[in-house]
Amino acid sequence: MGMESKVIAYIHETAVVAPGARIAKNVEIGPYSVIGEHVEIGEGTKIGPHVVIKGWTSIGKDCRIFQFSSIGEENKEFLKELETFVHTGH
Repeated sequence: MGMESKVIAYIHETAVVAPGARIAKNVEIGPYSVIGEHVEIGEGTKIGPHVVIKGWTSIGKDCRIFQFSSIGEENKEFLKELETFVHTGH
């Protein structure tokens, strides 16, 4: 019988993750980071401290998001009342 890793995500106690966010296993979310309602983060991704990820955003597996990054915030398309989506990684 093979052993399967059952490591869950590590979310720092000061991070804020919305209930609707989809966080895969082996994800690390650093201190004071904010993960929005419609965000999906792939397996093995590491989110540094003070990162904000909002909107309809999908981060692939094994990505690195460094400190003080902001992804998926309002942009010029928001002013046109269009839905926008962000996808990065695999």
